[in-house]
Amino acid sequence: ASPAMLSELGNPLVDVWSGNFGEEKWIDLRLMETPTTHSLKDALLEQGCHVLLDDVEQTVLEFEHRLSQDNQSVDAADSWHETYHTYEEIVGWYQSLATLYGASVRFVPSIGQSLEGRAQPAVHIAAHGAGNQSRKHIYFQCQIHAREWISGATCMYISEYLAKNYGVDKQVTDLLEEVEIIVVPFTNPDGYVYTWTTDRLWRKNRRVNSGSTCRGVDLNRNYNSHWGESGSSSNPCSDTFHGTSAESEPEVHNTASYFRRNAPVLGAIDWHSYSQLILRPWGWTTVDPKDEARLKELGDTMSSKIYQVHGETYISQKALQLYQTSGTARDWFYSEDANKENLGYRAAGYTVELRDTGRYGFLLPPNQIIPTGDEIIPAVMYFATALNEQPIFL
Repeated sequence: ASPAMLSELGNPLVDVWSGNFGEEKWIDLRLMETPTTHSLKDALLEQGCHVLLDDVEQTVLEFEHRLSQDNQSVDAADSWHETYHTYEEIVGWYQSLATLYGASVRFVPSIGQSLEGRAQPAVHIAAHGAGNQSRKHIYFQCQIHAREWISGATCMYISEYLAKNYGVDKQVTDLLEEVEIIVVPFTNPDGYVYTWTTDRLWRKNRRVNSGSTCRGVDLNRNYNSHWGESGSSSNPCSDTFHGTSAESEPEVHNTASYFRRNAPVLGAIDWHSYSQLILRPWGWTTVDPKDEARLKELGDTMSSKIYQVHGETYISQKALQLYQTSGTARDWFYSEDANKENLGYRAAGYTVELRDTGRYGFLLPPNQIIPTGDEIIPAVMYFATALNEQPIFL
């Protein structure tokens, strides 16, 4: 697309779903039905773009109908990972996981509350009673963007795999003897609930923005890592609105505080969808981080591990090769601010964009939850084991 067309990306009527501004240069957009966007659509088609979903609203309705049928037919215990679940159901599921596997799973009811007063729980998974502060930690956070449902579903799949296989699988047992896995299931609980009640494709939190009728802050532009720079927006109507200051949003403050309280953290992943990408720092600058070689090695090997399961390609690259971003969780995990009290370690920070590559986008069918989880498990095991054996130091 031409620079004039790309300038439209700040238009609230243009919703950027995904893209890559590196060598491949592609972008997925959702256009609202207006005369302005009709002309933009015509121009994009003339440039060689094509339509993936002709009627997004109808696609959402079909998704919701299929989900309703799935939820009526599944057995709650045996088929949990065959469909998506509400906030309340997921919180209850993690509580049950801790009860069922009490020797290795500890449920923290709340690390803080969201804007609308919902709890942000956490789950600790480790051998012989999770919660040992002397252990090294791997940190996962999920569902920061409300519409990316496969993120939270995959975090549940990972959590159950680790809990069930402690004492059964040698690799899992050996890992959990030395490392504690921390999972924060809901970085954005209010937004997630809103995707169930009102707007399936909502992204941000539910902040009421002063002086604007537009709601929400993009929590993945609100972390204290080059906050407010290029790659985020000062427009409250934008899906990348960065808020009024770094950590202005309680959901971000809660997760950042919890990360700091659980030092040392060796590595952290912010789980997203879609595009099948493994993104490493930085998103805000072309300058390589000092650990670029190691970060690339970790990302490339995770990609290889994933491919070996179902043949799905997850591209490993620097985040800036996708597009410029600032104030992201991934960059903050690796930043000085996050690691100044991390007991001499520097957390390897990543964004992982899960399935798919655009056929369904955010409306990924429930029958892809288990295959997604299956292919991610070897990458997770490698990530945690490799950083335990060879951590990155400040």
